[in-house]
Amino acid sequence: MGKPKFDPPTNTFPYKIPKRLNILSVPRNYIIDTDEGMPMLTPRGIRKSALNSQLSDRVNDAAWPYIRRFLILKRMYKNRFSQERIEKIDRMIEAANATCYSKLANCVLDLKKQDTKEVKKKRGWSESEWKKHMDYINQIAGPRKDFRPPPVKRGTAKPLPDLLPRINEICWLPEFKVYKRLSQETWYRDPVKVPPAALKYVISDRVKKLAAHRIIQEPNYRNY
Repeated sequence: MGKPKFDPPTNTFPYKIPKRLNILSVPRNYIIDTDEGMPMLTPRGIRKSALNSQLSDRVNDAAWPYIRRFLILKRMYKNRFSQERIEKIDRMIEAANATCYSKLANCVLDLKKQDTKEVKKKRGWSESEWKKHMDYINQIAGPRKDFRPPPVKRGTAKPLPDLLPRINEICWLPEFKVYKRLSQETWYRDPVKVPPAALKYVISDRVKKLAAHRIIQEPNYRNY
């Protein structure tokens, strides 16, 4: 007799415990219980295990801000930061520009052309453009138009006895024309069947002459 597949009940647990549940209930080796509850944190609230972990490429790429923020920062503090800090910002722009997220967002820049290109200042609106803009604002700010159709103009009302003759006239089904096949029509002639008058016809000499083939003499090329 083989080994039982369950442990017998005890005084504390009066149920059969399958052997498989006992095996699954054993904690795995990589789980170390330090009896400290939550993981250890630094005074600033950072988990110590996170400081010793290795950063993956995906997290590193996702951590970079948008390239547009770097460009705005460089443009704002170009005359205030030192050259060393400007070079550091340039390296950060190159790193953020080479991530896969910048390629997916279709915002990869050509940094060689970007350095030589000067950003044009936005020109203010003229008086005519402001007037045109305000006219459009006033136009769309008004109440909506009433697109309901106008009421139907009806004639004077009539009593029902005056309308009954016309109602009785149009309540009957109309007469539809029944179309037949051509072979069922009385005027139809079968192209295969020969009419009786054609069998009694006597051909004339004139028709015989017209029906005969015309004889064309072949030219004699020896005379040429």
